[in-house]
Amino acid sequence: MQGLAAIRRRPWFLLGAVLALAAPAACSLVQAPESPVDQRTQVERLVQGGRHAEAAQGYAELAAASPPDHDYYELQSADQWVAAGNPTAAQQALAGVSADARTKLPILRALVAAELALAQNDAARALHELAEIPAPTEAREAQSYWSLRGKAAFLAGRPAEGVRAYVERERWLPDAAAIRASRVELYAKVRAAAEHGGPLTPPAKADPIVSGWLQLGAVSVELARNPLHASGDLAAWKQRFPDHPAIDSVLAGAQAEISAGTAFPSEIALLLPLSGRVEPYGVAVRDGFIAAYLEQDPATRPHLRVYDVAAQPVASAYSQAISDGANFVVGPLTKEDVAAIAPLTAGRVPVLALNFLADTTASARNLYQFALLPEDEARIVARRVVADGRSNGVAIVPEGELGDRVSAAFADELARLGGTLLASQHYEAQRADFSDLIKQVLQVHVVKGEPSTHRADAQFVFIAGNASAARQIMSQLKFHYAGDVPVYATSDSFEPDPNANSDVDGMLFPDMPWMVSSDPVTAQIRDSVRSAWPARTARRDRYYAFGFDAYRLVPLIRGRAAGSEAAIDGVTGRLRLDDHNRIRRDLEWAQIKNGIPIDY
Repeated sequence: MQGLAAIRRRPWFLLGAVLALAAPAACSLVQAPESPVDQRTQVERLVQGGRHAEAAQGYAELAAASPPDHDYYELQSADQWVAAGNPTAAQQALAGVSADARTKLPILRALVAAELALAQNDAARALHELAEIPAPTEAREAQSYWSLRGKAAFLAGRPAEGVRAYVERERWLPDAAAIRASRVELYAKVRAAAEHGGPLTPPAKADPIVSGWLQLGAVSVELARNPLHASGDLAAWKQRFPDHPAIDSVLAGAQAEISAGTAFPSEIALLLPLSGRVEPYGVAVRDGFIAAYLEQDPATRPHLRVYDVAAQPVASAYSQAISDGANFVVGPLTKEDVAAIAPLTAGRVPVLALNFLADTTASARNLYQFALLPEDEARIVARRVVADGRSNGVAIVPEGELGDRVSAAFADELARLGGTLLASQHYEAQRADFSDLIKQVLQVHVVKGEPSTHRADAQFVFIAGNASAARQIMSQLKFHYAGDVPVYATSDSFEPDPNANSDVDGMLFPDMPWMVSSDPVTAQIRDSVRSAWPARTARRDRYYAFGFDAYRLVPLIRGRAAGSEAAIDGVTGRLRLDDHNRIRRDLEWAQIKNGIPIDY
């Protein structure tokens, strides 16, 4: 459903045509057929008010009431269904358009069909529809045509073609504000292409404007994910393309973003357990934190002191850090330690705790909380299954307090969105045979000599647990002829080893960019951490990323009072600061194919 929000905002040809229905014919893009004025006016008001589903129904009624103009109104109905986020209804409306529309309304029909194809993530069909007509020469038609061409090309993994389309579109835009908005959209497209490893090398003899946009992709990711390292890359790009139109539009605030993202205090204290039972986790967070610290220019780095809260009471370590002059504290890591220092933190020194307090525990205004919580991931999965149209399913989760938290979070969010958890089963940590659990939760029915069957109302299986459990569960689902049910999981079910993932092919899961992103910036950060500490086990990767982003959050928190945007694109996800001083994460979605995570 890519681009629907933008479609609602854009100076779109189709929407322009709708609004022109009550205007003089000379101002209309496509001559509006005669119809009852009151009904046309009503539909126009619905469109203006953003009530697209009602507008679509209104156009359908106009189509039924005006047989000579049926195709025109049916196409407008399809356009409004796309704007309403209902491509199924749009497809039905488009199917009701006669074959004559290809010759009588060729541009309108092609643009609506391409728009629908994009809403269904079908880039090839969108490009095919657009190839059926010549490039329009009327301004509003051309704006829509080149916008759709650009979006479809990017979706098809052809960013150079997409850039050319957006550049061509500028010729048809009415004013500087519209041109700037188009460039902002293009900037987001090249950045997304860079994040997903798209081919951004400029073609031979490419126009310098096109080359500049393509090479800006990697720089834009650096600006977003690692501003500590971005200043030099941005300066080098500007030197190569000194007259590029992006400089005065989308990059006008880039230097300010770098400054805001590198505005650190002079003294930072890091409180972590560097010995004892959770030492491996504390060490991993510390190493990731220091890796981010080392990305910064030595001349502007703050002074950093690290305290082992396993070697002394955490309250003593915190008090010592304040006495030593810390004007920002990061840590501690465990829930118990965060709860222990919470009563002490009221004051002027901000504290970024690396875990969440209980929801019922009050905290000081200067205490911020950041955590990698599996129950947050469970809620993300629940939202995704509903968005995918699979609202009813079953769950298989581990026993114990963690499994209960994950299961409850998933079920609550699913119910809030109108879905139903039909059944759930809990398994022991060391369990290897899941056959009985699978048979119960999916109501597998076995008849001798015939394939097994399972309950037909289960649209998904949600599993939580480690990668070993996920492999066992998915292989046994297939054994019991339930491999046709889509499987969603939390990130713990994914292990970054292609040889270990053959049994989980098809599994859908959310994870942090550090684990699944193919963009060069995240890869560079991963490589720098792994080269600095090559002996560390890959199973701690997420904690390195956690430490890296903890360092990057310091300027975000300090700048919040100054009005800076309270969100960054980190290696653990899109991080945003909510009204309760908690950092919330939006993750990337992947599906395992041939053992490798692929964007989903």
